[in-house]
Amino acid sequence: MTDTQLLPLGDSYHQLACEFRNKLAGQCATRRYAKGDVLLQQGDEQDAGYLIISGVLGALHASSQGAQKCKEFYFQDEFALLYGNWLTKTPALYQLKVIRDAELIKVPLVLFDSSDWQAIKHQLISQQLLFKEAKEAFLLLNTPEQRYQYLLEQKPHWLEQLSLNEVAMYLGISAISLSRIRRRLNLS
Repeated sequence: MTDTQLLPLGDSYHQLACEFRNKLAGQCATRRYAKGDVLLQQGDEQDAGYLIISGVLGALHASSQGAQKCKEFYFQDEFALLYGNWLTKTPALYQLKVIRDAELIKVPLVLFDSSDWQAIKHQLISQQLLFKEAKEAFLLLNTPEQRYQYLLEQKPHWLEQLSLNEVAMYLGISAISLSRIRRRLNLS
């Protein structure tokens, strides 16, 4: 897999997170959340996003049959928000849930209606577009083994903070398939 197939956005996330955190200083408090806390229920209206100081969040979809799918995991310095639902003002298609104990800044989305927040809003949307394009290429142009290899090489913090079942769900494969891949790569 080449870097053009999945853009390395790490530095831009950290830079924007610093700028974002500085702008939020004094306006929004930092709060701790426990693993399992639900920040947004699937089907509810979204009124806030979450800047992650530490911990892991997940955007998860539960089907009527009880199956769960993962849209995304969010890590330190990322802004957890369902962008499509925010921009279209529609109910959340996913649940935002705390996957690992987290320290978060809850950011009311009405802030972005203000003219002095437009630059950060634009940066967030631009960054999200680049990330989604890269993720689409990641999932469509690579085999599950290549996807896992990428996580090993470029996102080791994911593998340190997520369970193998969570990684498999993100990669769109079963935990058994991931075990086979790990065995082939001698990582069991």
